[in-house]
Amino acid sequence: MAGPAGSLASAPTLRSKPRAGGAERGIALMLVLWVVALLVIIAVGLTATQRTESTLAANQRATARFRALAEAGINYAVLNLTANAPLVQDDELTSDLWVPDGSAYRWSFAGEPLEIAIVNEQSLIDLNQAAEDLIGSLLLAAGVPEEEKSTLVDAILDWRDENDLRLLNGAEDADYEEAGRPYGAKDGPFDSVEELRQVLGFGRDLYRTLAPALTVDAGTANVEEDLAPALVRAALKGTTLEEAERLMAEEREAEEQDAADKPASAINRGGPKYRIRVSSSGAEPRMSMEALVETTPSEYAPFQILWRRYGLSAETGGGDEGSGELD
Repeated sequence: MAGPAGSLASAPTLRSKPRAGGAERGIALMLVLWVVALLVIIAVGLTATQRTESTLAANQRATARFRALAEAGINYAVLNLTANAPLVQDDELTSDLWVPDGSAYRWSFAGEPLEIAIVNEQSLIDLNQAAEDLIGSLLLAAGVPEEEKSTLVDAILDWRDENDLRLLNGAEDADYEEAGRPYGAKDGPFDSVEELRQVLGFGRDLYRTLAPALTVDAGTANVEEDLAPALVRAALKGTTLEEAERLMAEEREAEEQDAADKPASAINRGGPKYRIRVSSSGAEPRMSMEALVETTPSEYAPFQILWRRYGLSAETGGGDEGSGELD
């Protein structure tokens, strides 16, 4: 009995071995989680990219569509300006004769509503041709104090003249350098109305007030007053802007009363250069295109487009288009 009992007592105790696959399963789980997270990030990135590309494509389509509509608006405006009688189609009056005094006319094409405003370019003050007195009167009508007028007038004259001699209250290269400007006086004609913002003393607010009354494309110092905006009329007559607006309202009322007895061909519409601004109506963001056209026929076309500007519509009467695209 002792033998067997002793052999039982001396038998080794059996122990369970740890499982070797536990650590591997934990690592595998972590890898799966990382892969899932990476796939989620890729999916979110692809979704954002697709959304961005879809938005860009929609904007490009809208821009291309508006440009086509604007070209149609310009062509129709030129047709209206060169017509001697109201336009008629299918025995129905489609449009009265438009007057290029800056008023906005509603017109639709391909079911899209548009606003078209026309300005007679010869009814604006040419920055390169205007005399000193007229520039001064324009500044006063725009609300510039008398004591500041001479400084701004001389700054314009120093900018556009071809010499580097400083006028009494003007500004040449040294003055621009002292003001911290990285450029000096141009000593040459203005290439655009927007260039006025570079002239010393002309801030954004004053520029936005003056721009609708200015041009560099008239090519003459003579201004056609009948179709001029109120600010130009105030400068020509030496009155305040409010007085010019009052007189214009009275003239417009009298013209409306006489319109019935006045033949369409007798309406003064100036020319031959017109600034035509076509704006989308009811769409956001509101888009616009502005073009300068000359209605004098050439050998190759019935009219010429001298320049175009595209861009988001700035409510400045066409004056603040510095960020637009020009061609």
